[in-house]
Amino acid sequence: MKVILPKLKSQLLAMLMLLLVAQAYAQTPRKADVIILRDESRLEVLIQEVDNEIVKYKKLSDPEGPLFSVKKSEIASIRYGNGEVETFEATLEVQSYYSPTKPEAPQREEPKPVRRAPVGPVKPSVQFADDVRSSSPEHLRSMYKYYKSHSKTGMIMGIVGTSVGIVVAGIGTGIVASAVDDNGNFKSYQDELRARKGAYMMVGGFAGAATFGTVGFIKAGKNGSKASRIRRELIRRGEPLTFGIRPSFNPMLRTGNVTFAVNF
Repeated sequence: MKVILPKLKSQLLAMLMLLLVAQAYAQTPRKADVIILRDESRLEVLIQEVDNEIVKYKKLSDPEGPLFSVKKSEIASIRYGNGEVETFEATLEVQSYYSPTKPEAPQREEPKPVRRAPVGPVKPSVQFADDVRSSSPEHLRSMYKYYKSHSKTGMIMGIVGTSVGIVVAGIGTGIVASAVDDNGNFKSYQDELRARKGAYMMVGGFAGAATFGTVGFIKAGKNGSKASRIRRELIRRGEPLTFGIRPSFNPMLRTGNVTFAVNF
């Protein structure tokens, strides 16, 4: 048998080329299919099956993974990996075309909501104003005297507390100042003890002045405001004023006094 070497070489080369082309074609990955939904979102997938109502696919990143599906009613078009394009018309899903119609029940008029007063704690200022408006003139006069006297008591408390506290603080400051020399050193151990007592008096005096003064003036202001509110209500009602003259005599000092009072 006679073999021609050049012809055999060309045949072997052609077969090798065919094998390489077939292998390259087999290793070429499948192009992705693109599903375009009606909300204009895109899904790059590998479509496995197209049914009458759904399209089944696998994720491009996981070709061997689970199978997913999407309804055709949600798909606008599909562009397959081979270049073909399939569009889908929009369909309206109706659950039941022939659902029986029920007779409409007569509409009932709902009662109008009744406005009620808010439930909750009433502010003291609001409660006081209501009490003033609903009280009798005699009760208002007694209330006026009560708040007026308490306003004066608070004012006295504020003035006395502040004054006493300042005096005590001043005495304590003087004791501290007298217990040290010109260089700021204590003259003796007894002077150091006196300086400590003076410092306590100074701090306590300022604290007492601030505390009693603040409390007294606050009470005076609150009670005075209430007395003024009652006075305005009496004036609005046109209640008459009551004038009183109360003479008095002190036998010890042999002095006499006349007090002129104006009351509502």
